[in-house]
Amino acid sequence: MTTLYLIRHAEAEGNVFRRLQGHYNATITPNGRKQIAALARRFADVKIDAVYASDLSRTCVTAGAIYLPKNLPLNRDRRFRELNCGCWENLPFGWLDHSDPERNRAFTRRPREWYAEGSERFADYTARFLEAMGEVARRHDGQTVAIFSHGMVMRGVMQCLFFPEKDNLGHSENTAVTKLIYADGKYTLEYLNDDSHIPYEISTLGRQRWWRGGNHRDFNMWYRDPEPKDADLLRELNVTGDNVRISMIVDRPTGAVSLKLLPDDRALLCGLAVLPEYRDRGLSEQLLGEAVSIARAAGKRLLTADDLPDSPEHILEIYGVTGRGMPLVPAADLTDYDQWTE
Repeated sequence: MTTLYLIRHAEAEGNVFRRLQGHYNATITPNGRKQIAALARRFADVKIDAVYASDLSRTCVTAGAIYLPKNLPLNRDRRFRELNCGCWENLPFGWLDHSDPERNRAFTRRPREWYAEGSERFADYTARFLEAMGEVARRHDGQTVAIFSHGMVMRGVMQCLFFPEKDNLGHSENTAVTKLIYADGKYTLEYLNDDSHIPYEISTLGRQRWWRGGNHRDFNMWYRDPEPKDADLLRELNVTGDNVRISMIVDRPTGAVSLKLLPDDRALLCGLAVLPEYRDRGLSEQLLGEAVSIARAAGKRLLTADDLPDSPEHILEIYGVTGRGMPLVPAADLTDYDQWTE
Protein backbone atom coordinates (compact mmCIF):
# COMPACT_ATOMS: atom_id res chain seq x y z
CA MET A 1 0.00 0.00 0.00
CA THR A 2 1.25 3.49 -0.91
CA THR A 3 -0.10 6.79 0.40
CA LEU A 4 -0.05 9.57 -2.19
CA TYR A 5 -0.54 13.29 -1.61
CA LEU A 6 -1.25 15.16 -4.83
CA ILE A 7 -0.57 18.87 -4.34
CA ARG A 8 -1.26 21.75 -6.68
CA HIS A 9 1.46 24.38 -7.02
CA ALA A 10 1.23 27.66 -5.09
CA GLU A 11 -0.16 30.81 -6.69
CA ALA A 12 1.79 31.54 -9.88
CA GLU A 13 1.81 34.41 -12.35
CA GLY A 14 -0.94 33.09 -14.56
CA ASN A 15 -3.35 32.77 -11.65
CA VAL A 16 -3.29 36.53 -10.95
CA PHE A 17 -2.14 37.90 -14.31
CA ARG A 18 -5.12 35.92 -15.72
CA ARG A 19 -3.17 34.09 -18.41
CA LEU A 20 -3.26 30.45 -19.46
CA GLN A 21 -0.06 28.82 -18.23
CA GLY A 22 0.11 25.25 -19.52
CA HIS A 23 3.78 24.44 -20.15
CA TYR A 24 4.66 28.15 -19.98
CA ASN A 25 7.23 28.42 -17.22
CA ALA A 26 5.67 31.00 -14.92
CA THR A 27 7.00 32.02 -11.51
CA ILE A 28 5.47 31.87 -8.04
CA THR A 29 3.97 35.17 -6.84
CA PRO A 30 4.78 36.84 -3.49
CA ASN A 31 1.39 35.64 -2.21
CA GLY A 32 2.28 32.17 -3.43
CA ARG A 33 5.29 32.22 -1.12
CA LYS A 34 2.93 32.72 1.81
CA GLN A 35 0.92 29.72 0.62
CA ILE A 36 4.11 27.66 0.50
CA ALA A 37 4.80 28.62 4.11
CA ALA A 38 1.28 27.52 5.09
CA LEU A 39 1.75 24.22 3.24
CA ALA A 40 5.04 23.64 5.05
CA ARG A 41 3.29 24.08 8.38
CA ARG A 42 0.58 21.61 7.35
CA PHE A 43 3.12 18.89 6.55
CA ALA A 44 5.60 19.65 9.33
CA ASP A 45 4.60 16.56 11.33
CA VAL A 46 3.57 14.32 8.41
CA LYS A 47 6.03 11.59 7.49
CA ILE A 48 6.94 11.81 3.81
CA ASP A 49 9.36 9.35 2.21
CA ALA A 50 9.72 10.83 -1.28
CA VAL A 51 8.81 13.99 -3.18
CA TYR A 52 8.09 14.28 -6.91
CA ALA A 53 7.20 17.28 -9.04
CA SER A 54 6.76 18.31 -12.63
CA ASP A 55 9.89 19.98 -13.99
CA LEU A 56 8.26 23.43 -14.22
CA SER A 57 9.35 26.17 -11.84
CA ARG A 58 6.03 26.66 -10.07
CA THR A 59 5.85 23.03 -8.89
CA CYS A 60 9.54 22.65 -8.07
CA VAL A 61 9.48 25.81 -5.96
CA THR A 62 6.27 24.78 -4.18
CA ALA A 63 7.71 21.34 -3.46
CA GLY A 64 10.32 23.06 -1.28
CA ALA A 65 7.64 23.24 1.41
CA ILE A 66 8.17 19.51 2.00
CA TYR A 67 11.45 18.25 0.58
CA LEU A 68 13.65 20.99 2.06
CA PRO A 69 12.60 20.80 5.74
CA LYS A 70 12.55 16.99 5.54
CA ASN A 71 15.96 16.88 3.84
CA LEU A 72 14.72 14.82 0.90
CA PRO A 73 15.76 14.96 -2.76
CA LEU A 74 13.34 16.39 -5.32
CA ASN A 75 12.51 14.00 -8.16
CA ARG A 76 11.49 15.94 -11.29
CA ASP A 77 9.32 14.19 -13.87
CA ARG A 78 7.90 16.08 -16.85
CA ARG A 79 5.01 13.63 -17.05
CA PHE A 80 3.53 15.48 -14.06
CA ARG A 81 3.40 18.71 -16.08
CA GLU A 82 0.25 20.67 -16.75
CA LEU A 83 -1.46 19.95 -20.06
CA ASN A 84 0.25 21.52 -23.06
CA CYS A 85 -2.11 24.25 -24.28
CA GLY A 86 -0.50 24.56 -27.72
CA CYS A 87 -1.20 27.89 -29.42
CA TRP A 88 -3.07 29.06 -26.30
CA GLU A 89 0.06 29.06 -24.10
CA ASN A 90 0.38 32.34 -22.13
CA LEU A 91 -2.64 33.93 -23.79
CA PRO A 92 -4.72 36.25 -21.57
CA PHE A 93 -8.05 34.78 -20.47
CA GLY A 94 -9.68 37.98 -21.72
CA TRP A 95 -8.39 37.30 -25.22
CA LEU A 96 -9.84 33.80 -25.15
CA ASP A 97 -13.18 35.19 -23.91
CA HIS A 98 -13.08 37.75 -26.70
CA SER A 99 -11.80 35.74 -29.66
CA ASP A 100 -12.69 32.09 -28.99
CA PRO A 101 -15.48 32.00 -26.39
CA GLU A 102 -16.94 28.61 -27.27
CA ARG A 103 -13.64 26.76 -27.04
CA ASN A 104 -12.80 28.73 -23.92
CA ARG A 105 -15.98 27.45 -22.25
CA ALA A 106 -15.14 23.93 -23.38
CA PHE A 107 -11.69 24.21 -21.78
CA THR A 108 -13.29 24.40 -18.34
CA ARG A 109 -16.65 22.71 -18.81
CA ARG A 110 -15.95 19.99 -21.39
CA PRO A 111 -12.25 19.15 -21.15
CA ARG A 112 -12.67 15.81 -22.92
CA GLU A 113 -13.76 17.71 -26.03
CA TRP A 114 -11.38 20.65 -25.87
CA TYR A 115 -8.49 21.06 -28.29
CA ALA A 116 -6.37 23.96 -29.54
CA GLU A 117 -3.78 23.80 -32.30
CA GLY A 118 -0.69 22.03 -30.99
CA SER A 119 -2.24 21.14 -27.61
CA GLU A 120 -2.52 17.82 -25.81
CA ARG A 121 -5.85 16.07 -25.72
CA PHE A 122 -7.54 14.90 -22.53
CA ALA A 123 -6.73 11.21 -23.08
CA ASP A 124 -3.05 11.96 -23.69
CA TYR A 125 -2.26 14.20 -20.73
CA THR A 126 -4.20 12.09 -18.26
CA ALA A 127 -2.54 8.91 -19.55
CA ARG A 128 1.04 10.16 -19.12
CA PHE A 129 0.22 11.42 -15.60
CA LEU A 130 -1.39 8.12 -14.61
CA GLU A 131 1.58 6.21 -16.04
CA ALA A 132 4.01 8.24 -13.93
CA MET A 133 1.88 8.06 -10.78
CA GLY A 134 1.51 4.30 -11.11
CA GLU A 135 5.28 3.89 -11.38
CA VAL A 136 5.79 6.06 -8.29
CA ALA A 137 3.15 4.18 -6.30
CA ARG A 138 4.70 0.80 -7.09
CA ARG A 139 8.24 2.04 -6.48
CA HIS A 140 7.34 3.30 -3.00
CA ASP A 141 5.17 0.45 -1.76
CA GLY A 142 4.65 0.83 1.99
CA GLN A 143 5.68 4.49 1.94
CA THR A 144 4.15 7.97 1.69
CA VAL A 145 4.82 10.18 -1.32
CA ALA A 146 4.05 13.81 -2.19
CA ILE A 147 3.54 14.67 -5.88
CA PHE A 148 3.42 18.33 -6.92
CA SER A 149 1.56 19.05 -10.10
CA HIS A 150 -1.02 21.34 -11.75
CA GLY A 151 -4.72 22.09 -11.55
CA MET A 152 -6.08 21.02 -14.91
CA VAL A 153 -4.09 17.81 -15.36
CA MET A 154 -4.92 16.62 -11.83
CA ARG A 155 -8.55 17.56 -12.37
CA GLY A 156 -8.55 15.34 -15.44
CA VAL A 157 -6.91 12.47 -13.57
CA MET A 158 -9.54 12.67 -10.81
CA GLN A 159 -12.24 12.55 -13.47
CA CYS A 160 -10.67 9.44 -14.99
CA LEU A 161 -10.25 7.65 -11.67
CA PHE A 162 -13.32 8.62 -9.66
CA PHE A 163 -15.77 10.82 -11.59
CA PRO A 164 -16.00 9.39 -15.13
CA GLU A 165 -19.50 10.81 -15.72
CA LYS A 166 -18.68 14.30 -14.46
CA ASP A 167 -16.98 16.87 -16.71
CA ASN A 168 -17.27 20.04 -14.65
CA LEU A 169 -15.47 18.74 -11.58
CA GLY A 170 -14.56 22.17 -10.28
CA HIS A 171 -11.21 23.77 -9.60
CA SER A 172 -8.87 23.65 -6.64
CA GLU A 173 -7.19 26.29 -4.53
CA ASN A 174 -3.47 26.75 -5.00
CA THR A 175 -1.58 24.23 -2.79
CA ALA A 176 -4.79 22.21 -2.30
CA VAL A 177 -4.10 18.62 -1.25
CA THR A 178 -5.70 15.41 -2.51
CA LYS A 179 -4.98 12.15 -0.68
CA LEU A 180 -5.02 8.77 -2.41
CA ILE A 181 -4.30 5.22 -1.26
CA TYR A 182 -2.84 2.83 -3.83
CA ALA A 183 -3.19 -0.91 -3.14
CA ASP A 184 -3.48 -3.98 -5.38
CA GLY A 185 -3.37 -1.84 -8.51
CA LYS A 186 -6.31 0.35 -7.47
CA TYR A 187 -6.67 3.89 -6.07
CA THR A 188 -8.94 4.94 -3.23
CA LEU A 189 -9.80 8.60 -2.72
CA GLU A 190 -9.40 9.70 0.89
CA TYR A 191 -10.14 13.39 0.26
CA LEU A 192 -10.14 15.81 -2.67
CA ASN A 193 -8.65 19.32 -2.97
CA ASP A 194 -8.45 20.08 0.74
CA ASP A 195 -7.25 23.66 1.33
CA SER A 196 -7.90 23.95 5.06
CA HIS A 197 -4.31 25.16 5.60
CA ILE A 198 -4.91 28.31 3.49
CA PRO A 199 -6.49 31.23 5.41
CA TYR A 200 -8.77 33.53 3.45
CA GLU A 201 -6.29 36.40 3.41
CA ILE A 202 -3.84 34.43 1.24
CA SER A 203 -6.39 32.48 -0.78
CA THR A 204 -6.19 32.81 -4.56
CA LEU A 205 -9.78 31.75 -5.21
CA GLY A 206 -10.95 34.05 -2.44
CA ARG A 207 -9.93 37.05 -4.57
CA GLN A 208 -11.66 35.71 -7.70
CA ARG A 209 -15.27 35.21 -8.72
CA TRP A 210 -15.24 32.87 -11.74
CA TRP A 211 -15.02 29.62 -9.77
CA ARG A 212 -18.34 30.27 -7.99
CA GLY A 213 -20.29 29.48 -11.17
CA GLY A 214 -23.58 31.08 -12.20
CA ASN A 215 -23.26 34.68 -13.38
CA HIS A 216 -20.11 35.43 -11.42
CA ARG A 217 -17.47 36.75 -13.81
CA ASP A 218 -14.04 38.23 -13.32
CA PHE A 219 -12.75 41.19 -15.28
CA ASN A 220 -10.37 39.42 -17.63
CA MET A 221 -8.55 41.74 -20.00
CA TRP A 222 -7.09 41.37 -23.46
CA TYR A 223 -4.58 43.68 -25.13
CA ARG A 224 -4.09 45.41 -28.45
CA ASP A 225 -1.67 47.82 -30.06
CA PRO A 226 -2.56 51.54 -29.79
CA GLU A 227 -4.40 53.27 -32.61
CA PRO A 228 -4.60 57.00 -33.48
CA LYS A 229 -7.96 57.18 -31.68
CA ASP A 230 -6.20 56.24 -28.41
CA ALA A 231 -4.21 59.49 -28.15
CA ASP A 232 -6.58 61.07 -25.61
CA LEU A 233 -6.72 57.86 -23.59
CA LEU A 234 -2.93 57.62 -23.34
CA ARG A 235 -2.72 61.28 -22.42
CA GLU A 236 -5.29 60.79 -19.65
CA LEU A 237 -3.40 57.76 -18.35
CA ASN A 238 -0.03 59.51 -18.68
CA VAL A 239 1.36 56.47 -20.49
CA THR A 240 4.06 57.07 -23.09
CA GLY A 241 7.06 55.21 -24.47
CA ASP A 242 7.79 52.15 -26.55
CA ASN A 243 5.91 48.85 -26.62
CA VAL A 244 2.59 50.39 -25.61
CA ARG A 245 -0.36 48.07 -25.13
CA ILE A 246 -3.99 49.06 -24.57
CA SER A 247 -5.96 46.83 -22.19
CA MET A 248 -9.54 45.93 -23.07
CA ILE A 249 -12.58 44.32 -21.45
CA VAL A 250 -14.84 43.12 -24.25
CA ASP A 251 -14.70 46.19 -26.53
CA ARG A 252 -13.94 48.91 -23.97
CA PRO A 253 -10.46 50.29 -23.16
CA THR A 254 -9.56 49.99 -19.48
CA GLY A 255 -5.92 51.09 -19.24
CA ALA A 256 -2.49 50.90 -20.80
CA VAL A 257 1.04 49.71 -20.14
CA SER A 258 4.35 50.55 -21.82
CA LEU A 259 7.93 49.46 -21.44
CA LYS A 260 11.31 50.00 -23.02
CA LEU A 261 13.61 47.11 -23.87
CA LEU A 262 17.06 48.22 -22.73
CA PRO A 263 20.33 47.17 -24.47
CA ASP A 264 21.28 44.95 -21.51
CA ASP A 265 19.16 42.22 -19.91
CA ARG A 266 16.61 44.65 -18.46
CA ALA A 267 13.22 45.97 -19.48
CA LEU A 268 12.13 49.33 -18.09
CA LEU A 269 8.46 49.77 -17.17
CA CYS A 270 7.60 53.26 -18.43
CA GLY A 271 3.88 53.42 -17.71
CA LEU A 272 1.10 51.38 -16.14
CA ALA A 273 -2.31 52.85 -15.39
CA VAL A 274 -5.99 51.90 -15.24
CA LEU A 275 -8.89 54.24 -15.93
CA PRO A 276 -10.54 55.49 -12.69
CA GLU A 277 -13.78 53.56 -13.23
CA TYR A 278 -11.83 50.26 -13.45
CA ARG A 279 -9.57 50.65 -10.44
CA ASP A 280 -9.67 48.42 -7.36
CA ARG A 281 -10.63 45.38 -9.43
CA GLY A 282 -7.23 43.70 -9.62
CA LEU A 283 -6.59 44.90 -13.17
CA SER A 284 -3.20 46.46 -12.39
CA GLU A 285 -1.75 42.99 -11.86
CA GLN A 286 -3.05 41.92 -15.25
CA LEU A 287 -1.37 44.92 -16.89
CA LEU A 288 1.85 44.04 -15.12
CA GLY A 289 1.46 40.52 -16.49
CA GLU A 290 1.34 41.86 -20.04
CA ALA A 291 4.58 43.79 -19.42
CA VAL A 292 6.21 40.67 -17.97
CA SER A 293 5.14 38.63 -20.99
CA ILE A 294 6.58 41.15 -23.47
CA ALA A 295 9.86 41.48 -21.57
CA ARG A 296 10.32 37.74 -21.12
CA ALA A 297 9.59 37.06 -24.80
CA ALA A 298 12.33 39.56 -25.66
CA GLY A 299 14.84 37.59 -23.58
CA LYS A 300 15.06 40.07 -20.72
CA ARG A 301 15.95 38.84 -17.26
CA LEU A 302 14.79 41.77 -15.11
CA LEU A 303 11.83 44.18 -15.12
CA THR A 304 12.61 47.52 -13.47
CA ALA A 305 10.85 50.87 -13.06
CA ASP A 306 11.66 54.44 -12.19
CA ASP A 307 9.12 56.84 -10.73
CA LEU A 308 5.81 56.17 -12.48
CA PRO A 309 3.11 58.79 -12.04
CA ASP A 310 -0.43 57.42 -11.70
CA SER A 311 0.83 53.84 -11.38
CA PRO A 312 -0.26 51.56 -8.52
CA GLU A 313 2.92 51.73 -6.48
CA HIS A 314 1.82 48.98 -4.11
CA ILE A 315 1.63 46.47 -6.98
CA LEU A 316 5.10 47.42 -8.20
CA GLU A 317 6.51 47.10 -4.68
CA ILE A 318 4.81 43.76 -4.03
CA TYR A 319 6.32 42.27 -7.18
CA GLY A 320 9.71 43.93 -6.68
CA VAL A 321 9.61 45.95 -9.90
CA THR A 322 10.96 48.94 -8.01
CA GLY A 323 14.39 48.74 -6.42
CA ARG A 324 16.54 45.96 -7.82
CA GLY A 325 13.83 44.82 -10.22
CA MET A 326 11.52 41.85 -10.74
CA PRO A 327 13.34 38.69 -11.88
CA LEU A 328 11.92 37.27 -15.10
CA VAL A 329 13.81 33.97 -15.13
CA PRO A 330 11.80 31.36 -13.21
CA ALA A 331 13.58 29.87 -10.19
CA ALA A 332 14.66 26.26 -10.35
CA ASP A 333 13.75 25.56 -6.72
CA LEU A 334 13.00 27.13 -3.34
CA THR A 335 16.54 28.04 -2.33
CA ASP A 336 15.90 30.55 0.46
CA TYR A 337 13.54 28.58 2.66
CA ASP A 338 13.80 30.73 5.81
CA GLN A 339 13.00 33.95 3.96
CA TRP A 340 9.95 32.41 2.31
CA THR A 341 8.46 31.19 5.60
CA GLU A 342 8.78 34.35 7.69
